[in-house]
Amino acid sequence: MKGDLSQIINLERYPVTNLASKASERMLTGCHNQIEENGLCLLPNFVTDKFLNEVIDEVKTLANQTYRAEHWRSPFGRDTLKSKINPLKTRASMDSISYDLLGAESKMRQLYESEYFTEFLRKVLKTELLFKCIDPMISCIIAICREGDELGWHYDPNDGVVTLLLQKSLDGGNFEFAPNIRNSEKEVTEEELSVIRNEGENTISISQSAGTLSVFNGFKALHRVTPVGPKQERVVVILSYANTPDYIFSDKIRQSFFGRSN
Repeated sequence: MKGDLSQIINLERYPVTNLASKASERMLTGCHNQIEENGLCLLPNFVTDKFLNEVIDEVKTLANQTYRAEHWRSPFGRDTLKSKINPLKTRASMDSISYDLLGAESKMRQLYESEYFTEFLRKVLKTELLFKCIDPMISCIIAICREGDELGWHYDPNDGVVTLLLQKSLDGGNFEFAPNIRNSEKEVTEEELSVIRNEGENTISISQSAGTLSVFNGFKALHRVTPVGPKQERVVVILSYANTPDYIFSDKIRQSFFGRSN
């Protein structure tokens, strides 16, 4: 397993196969400090160039099997019908490749299924329970944002969202977020609306490089991916985990992502 990961993860910089070492202790401390600062941990050059090239080649071979999804949604991820402020809608659009389309030899599949990698993420998130999902379609999704695509302002349904950027768009496609802005009540706040109107002073904009692993507390932070420009697609992997073993997503969610349930 370690030999396989040496072709996938930059183990000298991120020694995930030996989490008891002093080097890993320093690495994890750095991760924890990032998350404590603003809820976002970025690990650039987490994967090797060889891995990136192989997975991008795999994405190209699956280009005719992507599923196109575009919809408008409430950015607040909760019932806002009783709010005195009319809730806004934001756009989400992308093409996706489901996990069951990745071949048995896929390096992306090998990374997701690695116990070393899962244990590393568990340590980063400081949780006792973290399990890979067993959903054949949604456990590990490759999302492609083409020209004009975006992921409008929204909250995630949980903290500890894990993504890996495979290809950066040359124009647009930046990650923006407002940390710890979520209101514990159902009412939409003026601060939240200010962020959506691009007036928020506390919004952070991040331009990541290909190969960056991201662990993000998206439940508390309003965030988005800005519209992608015309020069290059933005390709990112969304890796799903649960606090219970053998987690499978609902048919409704599968239909929403891929237009099919199996």
